[in-house]
Amino acid sequence: MERRIVQGSAAVIAHLLRTTQNGGVLNTAFIERLIATFRSRLAFLVRRTRHLARKMDWVEEAVCLIGCVYNFCTYHDALRQPLYVVHRRRAVLHWVERTPAMAAGLTDHRWTVLELLSYKVPPATLFQTGG
Repeated sequence: MERRIVQGSAAVIAHLLRTTQNGGVLNTAFIERLIATFRSRLAFLVRRTRHLARKMDWVEEAVCLIGCVYNFCTYHDALRQPLYVVHRRRAVLHWVERTPAMAAGLTDHRWTVLELLSYKVPPATLFQTGG
């Protein structure tokens, strides 16, 4: 397999690989998995479907919703952490499930979809103060 850099610099990519994958190699597995998730949850992203994406606004809103559910409401096996609990003088392995938002430190619990949809985002400020 040949790996080529088609966008960005080699130094930036090397830095990102060191900080995010402990020096792993450049691959597309993560983005391919994310695209597969979007396709499985959004009918209009599948090649042969009866449901059409009639407006680009609908596509953007649906992708945003699915992305938020993916990050805040869905546990991911790759993110779980081992937790050893002593029981009767034996260490027993348990796994702590985590969502991507929990792994990133954005929240301390898995959100329900109702909690996600009920969250009130503060409005953007009209004027930014300069400094």
